[in-house]
Amino acid sequence: MDVRLREVERLHLGLLGAALCAALASGWLSAPSLLLGGAVMGANLWIMRQLARRMFASATPRRTTMVALVIAKFAIFVALLSVLFWRAPIDALAFGVGATLLPLACVVAAVRPKRVAIPT
Repeated sequence: MDVRLREVERLHLGLLGAALCAALASGWLSAPSLLLGGAVMGANLWIMRQLARRMFASATPRRTTMVALVIAKFAIFVALLSVLFWRAPIDALAFGVGATLLPLACVVAAVRPKRVAIPT
């Protein structure tokens, strides 16, 4: 599972870099907003991975603690993004494009055939 998540993270960074270069070259989208959208989704994936790792590492995971952590993470992200959108000049379209790069990376990683190491 962790190998696929690392592949998703690498694909996400590659897609984000390509989209950022395209935004800078064309000027059609705000590059900082696009980068922010991608960074928020990347950070969200990283935090969820850490929570899942802790949950599966424990012999007896405490479900209430994990649910509380996920709800707290969600609330903090929504609160921070709300403050950011109200206070900073963020281009919502560029932010949305940056945010959708992670689901795109997930789909590409899922569709792509898994690499199999050939023993020598």
